[in-house]
Amino acid sequence: MPFELTILGSNSALPTSNRYPTAQVLNILGRFFLIDCGEGTQIQLRRNKIGFSKIKHIFISHLHGDHYYGLIGLISTLNLLSLKTDIHIYSPSELKNLLQPQLDFIKGEMNVNLIFHPLNFKKPQRIFVDKRVEVFSFPVNEYLLTNVLKCFHFL
Repeated sequence: MPFELTILGSNSALPTSNRYPTAQVLNILGRFFLIDCGEGTQIQLRRNKIGFSKIKHIFISHLHGDHYYGLIGLISTLNLLSLKTDIHIYSPSELKNLLQPQLDFIKGEMNVNLIFHPLNFKKPQRIFVDKRVEVFSFPVNEYLLTNVLKCFHFL
């Protein structure tokens, strides 16, 4: 029963020569979920031998560039590969507006069908379900998150 998380990038907005911006691939029972898509995600997918066509669901946690600047390049690559598939993007609603000018530019060449699912930051919400996997989003209280992080000791 595969449950595997591959860290593609763990760095923040400032690039380094050793780490890429934020991106992870979660494989649950052969379903591949891309969590965030910083610059360099495609390179890291190739290095980790994760086929682009396996990714059908992309989760963008928030709209800092290091979490989504690689997305339009990935979409472009999926088009160049002539993948005729649905790609579900779960993100803050503003992401679609940010990407729309670039999507309009390549619209005539679009093979993939992008389906945007806006996240609700007010209450927990089930955002994906099939017969074996459920994915939920939930609001994060900044105070709670800060106090939870205080419980961890970072070396």
